[in-house]
Amino acid sequence: MKRLGLLLVLVAACKGPEREARMGPPPAANPVTVVPLPPPVGEEVAVDYRTQTDGQALIEVAAPPGARVDIREGQALVGRDTAPMAVKAEADHWYMIGARLPSGAVREAKVQARAGQVASLRFVDVPQGPQAMSREAFKGFLQALDEEPGDQAKLNLLRSAAAKQWFTSAMAGVIIDHIVYRENKLAAVPILKDRILDRENAFWLYQHFTYREDKAKVQEILEH
Repeated sequence: MKRLGLLLVLVAACKGPEREARMGPPPAANPVTVVPLPPPVGEEVAVDYRTQTDGQALIEVAAPPGARVDIREGQALVGRDTAPMAVKAEADHWYMIGARLPSGAVREAKVQARAGQVASLRFVDVPQGPQAMSREAFKGFLQALDEEPGDQAKLNLLRSAAAKQWFTSAMAGVIIDHIVYRENKLAAVPILKDRILDRENAFWLYQHFTYREDKAKVQEILEH
């Protein structure tokens, strides 16, 4: 027994102090790769981004032509115009775009402006009845209108076009601007009024007349 006890003491003495376990540095975390989201595309609106040559942030509504567009940041109205149109924006800010399409349908989309890029929106307008003259056709019609020798010839051409074509209120205003004399501008209103698709916006025609009595006549024509 004495020998066994002595042997245990010798073994303990030779073993020495235990080494403390060292904590190594934590493994490096794998870097997170941020994958940019693709442009939002839906059944009613498509958005794509392209480089802006001057380095500005822009929001553009490219289609459909003739759509009445409001662009807002919060409650502030940033732009109001007829498509195609574009406004300057603040990079990384979000904007709400509302559009009344030529068919009468209403669409909304929320987009983010990006530095040095154009956010281009195209709303899908499903035909639901008469359609306004296309942008190219309207451009050709205005050229033909300007080539007519006088207002009476212009009005005759307008009557021929209005028998088959439809217009937006914005188009009607442009046509009135291409007629020279005030009495003939007034004569164009009854030709156009029943061929305007967005009759709720026909009040825009008032701004194409200078005199108060002419504006009153336009109102009377549109209401009857």
